[in-house]
Amino acid sequence: MLATTGLCAGTGELAGRVAMTDPASPPPWTEVHAAAKRHFDLGHMLFNAQWRPAGHPESQLAGLGPLFVESSCGACHEGGARGRAPAAAGELSSSFVLQLGGPPTPYGQVLNTRAIDGHEPEGRITLRLHRREGRHADGQRWTLQEPRYAVVDSPLQALPTDTVLKPRIGPAVFGVGLLDAVPADALEAIRIAQPAASRGDIGGRFGWQADAISLVDQTAIAFAREMGLTSQILPRDDCTQAQTDCLEALQSGTPELEEALFHAVTTFQFLLAAPARGKIDPAADAAGAALFERVGCAICHVPQLPVPRDEGAIRIDPYTDLLLHDLGEGLADRTVAGTPVPSRWRTAPLWGLAHALQAGPVGLMHDGRASTVEEAILWHEGQGAEARSNFMALDATSRRQLLAWIESL
Repeated sequence: MLATTGLCAGTGELAGRVAMTDPASPPPWTEVHAAAKRHFDLGHMLFNAQWRPAGHPESQLAGLGPLFVESSCGACHEGGARGRAPAAAGELSSSFVLQLGGPPTPYGQVLNTRAIDGHEPEGRITLRLHRREGRHADGQRWTLQEPRYAVVDSPLQALPTDTVLKPRIGPAVFGVGLLDAVPADALEAIRIAQPAASRGDIGGRFGWQADAISLVDQTAIAFAREMGLTSQILPRDDCTQAQTDCLEALQSGTPELEEALFHAVTTFQFLLAAPARGKIDPAADAAGAALFERVGCAICHVPQLPVPRDEGAIRIDPYTDLLLHDLGEGLADRTVAGTPVPSRWRTAPLWGLAHALQAGPVGLMHDGRASTVEEAILWHEGQGAEARSNFMALDATSRRQLLAWIESL
């Protein structure tokens, strides 16, 4: 088995986590000078600010839309946290975004389900749940709910049948600046050391499928495609040539998001800490970590990564390899016609999971389909199938012990 815990040993002190005493005011992960702290605080304010349509008389933060998903970053990443779980089974999360893949569509790369006055949303998303059942090796039963999505009420035309529906909820942004700084050669070393059957591929750093090359890139994409706000990095929103009303809508500037404001938002994210773990008995911590590695979770959810700094390297413990893995057909995106599309997923960081669970119900995996850590593990097939099988082979006591440990991260 891959000795993942040794890959980054000795590269510096463990850092990046800070106690979240006030979730509404998340802290930077390290001490910063006064000017940087002002940028951090401004970025935090902008991250949670409600943007208004261009020409709004009472707001300096104008330019929203004309088509959008949410009017603030914080609507999907409240306090920096992951997207929220659906309010009830069969409903969409309030942090839900439907990306569109495959051939070009008349609605661009995101289905914008909201619009400013005088414009029509690009459609409405419906959801059906399919039940999956199984048993662990000791006979204990489990149930999963597999979501299937469709788009209705589109004003121009129905989406082509080969359009790929890519359902997503907002990932946590805790510690993303540190993830951005992990050296590529460290990830390559992890990749080479992984067993061939589980070996990941290097993509970008952010997005559920690592399709954003950097934190700056990811921020610009989210502003443009999900809020209709242009920046110097991405000076076009998600309007297509077929959407003449969208193209002709009033703009609040070129770009709409001033460079200083964009810089403040990225500064907030670059400096944002990951939540500190709560107190855990050292013996239980060691036993849980050993189970995590024995089952095979640590092959992809690598416990520690190095981050170089001028004053000396540090280590972070995000529990990810930041690599892409095929997790099987059950998690694959599907076309409008329902055909599964081969899909690879960036290993989701696990740090901050305890913080998310304490805040209330969570939606795990890329679309929030898993309401518990156990459900999330059971969705792992493909390159995660061996770890899933090893987990299912544990006795009930060991499963509970491992799940409790993961929930403490």
